[in-house]
Amino acid sequence: MGRNSAHILVACVAVLVGLGLTMLASVGAFSPDNRGQTLFFLQRQGLWLVVGTGICVGLSRCDAKTILRYASWIFGIATVLVAICLIPGLGKSVKGSARWIPIGPFAIQPGEMLKLATVVMAAAWVKWKGPKMKNSWEGLFLPFLILIVPVLLLVKQPDLGSAAFVMVAAAVVLFVGGAPILPLIGVGVLGLVGVGLVAISMPERMDRLVAFMNPEAHKQGGGYQVTQALIALGSGGTRGVGLGQSIQKMFYLPEAHTDFIFPILGEELGLFATLSVVLLFLVMTLCGGSIAGHAADLPTMALGMGATALVGMQAIANLAVVTGLLPPKGVGLPFMSYGGSNLVLCLGAIGILLSLHREAKYPVEARHRRLVGGGK
Repeated sequence: MGRNSAHILVACVAVLVGLGLTMLASVGAFSPDNRGQTLFFLQRQGLWLVVGTGICVGLSRCDAKTILRYASWIFGIATVLVAICLIPGLGKSVKGSARWIPIGPFAIQPGEMLKLATVVMAAAWVKWKGPKMKNSWEGLFLPFLILIVPVLLLVKQPDLGSAAFVMVAAAVVLFVGGAPILPLIGVGVLGLVGVGLVAISMPERMDRLVAFMNPEAHKQGGGYQVTQALIALGSGGTRGVGLGQSIQKMFYLPEAHTDFIFPILGEELGLFATLSVVLLFLVMTLCGGSIAGHAADLPTMALGMGATALVGMQAIANLAVVTGLLPPKGVGLPFMSYGGSNLVLCLGAIGILLSLHREAKYPVEARHRRLVGGGK
């Protein structure tokens, strides 16, 4: 991919965003949350797309050193905003989860901002510590201790999916930055086990886990969403039933405009469309890895790998949930699911990768060297 990585990356994102807007226009009329407006989700997502594109362009023109210089502020502000979600009167609770801060007719989800802020902070930590990253305390345990407060705030909301993503994203960046692998695996396992224990202590989450183990036996309960998602994917066949012709979106499949937009895509456009989306995410991830691999130094490489992993992991998690490979986690499909905060987060990660591409060190092609050297 090399020098063309950024162009391919932008093309993949553009196609995914376009597909997402198309599907939001299709499902919007049948969602009970559309406030009586057929194109409500499409219009809102379009506004967030403008904001996210602005942030993406801004970050792409900002050099990585500047981004890392303000890492502490970025991480601190994101943590404070997550805390504000839990303050009555300031935060907004939906279906028992206090994850949002209302701003006029809109609402932001600081937990999404914290994911990217964690990647930036971890990359800055790699820069600050340098060779000391190989030390378990300096390179691993201390940064994870710093993460305890924001992770606990996410658990309190509760937003266990974001809490897990924050820890995994930090682990990826620290690993690339030189943290010792065996202690890192141990800390990661302990962290995920902790989130799992919290999950099973909550009746609703426990019901989801039980239903996940045997969705057929709980298809009218905790396994209802996954069962309906699989019906949608199966109904589409190879060619789909036609754009706008989905049956499952007609109040059968809850959250069809957010976490479960992929099954509706499969039902309406068929297997070719779903495989194309998977391929687009794969190519996008490879492009991100290529850009990060050519970064100017180790901290910026860690930053690029973290940004790439953040988007890629969310895509994997969503696709695994809607196909019954993971229990429901409340994770949207990047660039496609309705959700302004997540769209801005993902476009921000792309902006960082484009910034790294501008500063990347690509080897001069052999043919170019021969021309410059007079054909020798």
